Order: sequence, then structure tokens, then C-alpha cells
Amino acid sequence: MRLVLLPLTLFSGFASGLTVEAQDKTGPVSPAASRFAPMANSFFARGIEFQGKMGDDKICMHLQPKTEDRDSVEGSYVVAGGKRNQGKKILLAGEVSGNKLSMEESEDGVDVSGQWDGELKGNVIRGIWQSDDGKVSKEFVLELLPAPKKQTKSKISK
Repeated sequence: MRLVLLPLTLFSGFASGLTVEAQDKTGPVSPAASRFAPMANSFFARGIEFQGKMGDDKICMHLQPKTEDRDSVEGSYVVAGGKRNQGKKILLAGEVSGNKLSMEESEDGVDVSGQWDGELKGNVIRGIWQSDDGKVSKEFVLELLPAPKKQTKSKISK
């Protein structure tokens, strides 16, 4: 399955100057996202981080709900060691249907460079990544990273 409106939908959040780092990765769904009914799969209803492998490559991925489309996600990933795309972020956008995740990626922010199709089981997504030309396929396994703990100020008694 290919998302036909990729250029329009993939980078809508990025075109407005928002970056993945600027998003709250641990908090509740933003007020803008609440304009729509909640995501059918609450696992993807907030910013989340994954670590895992795609073939032999180690990757770190961030996903968050898209504010424009119900049951849609956007984000990015980086290949550890800069093996692919010189360590720059590779952008992602896709849809969640039940426990199935389908995303397209773009290395340059314009053209589709690959397709991700996976299934969530517990805190792990497993599936197949395929290059856009279909010549390369790799299995991937992504494990959810725990949300960072918020630091609290301790009171020192005198």
C-alpha cells in the first residue's frame, strides 16, 4: 500500500518549522491533536521513542501522532554510525490500523525512499522495510524505550 498524498501529508508538520525535538515526548496528546477523536490504538497517541535494528543497522526512531489526521503518525529515524544518509534524520509518515503500522520514509524531504510495514505486539514492532524501488528488503525490530523520568527538585533541610 502506498500513501498517494505523501508530499502533502508527510511534511506538513515539518514545513511549519516544527521539529521532532520541539515536541513533548512524555506528555499527553496536545490540544491540537484533541480536535479529532482519539487514536484507535492509544499506544501511538503520544510521542514515543524506539530503538532497534533494521537488517544489520542499529536505528533510533521517534514517532508522534499527526495533528491533521486521525490514526496517523509522523516522525523520523537515524541510522547509528551514519551508515545511511550520513547520520541525518530520515523522515517518516504513515497510518495506524489496529496493531498494524504502515509508513513511508523520505531521506530528502521530497521523494519517497522506503516503506515500513509492521505489527505491534506488546512494546515491540516487527516487520519489513523495503526500498522504494523494491530491490532491497530488510526485517526490522523496534523496541519501545521507557519514557524519560521527570526530575523533581529535592528539598534540603537545614
